[in-house]
Amino acid sequence: MTKKRITFTIDEELHRKVRNMQVRLISSTQKGWSYSSVLSILIKEGLESNAAQKLVSKKSN
Repeated sequence: MTKKRITFTIDEELHRKVRNMQVRLISSTQKGWSYSSVLSILIKEGLESNAAQKLVSKKSN
């Protein structure tokens, strides 16, 4: 998969949640996890979730 560098702003609360997820992943796997890799996983999972699909169908109606 080709990666693309982008810049965006994020609420402080969401930033803390992503950072906490990163800390938990590092602690549980004993491997390094970049902020962007954690964010990519969360976005991908969110986009593939049923909740995301419901949100899209609500907005199109």
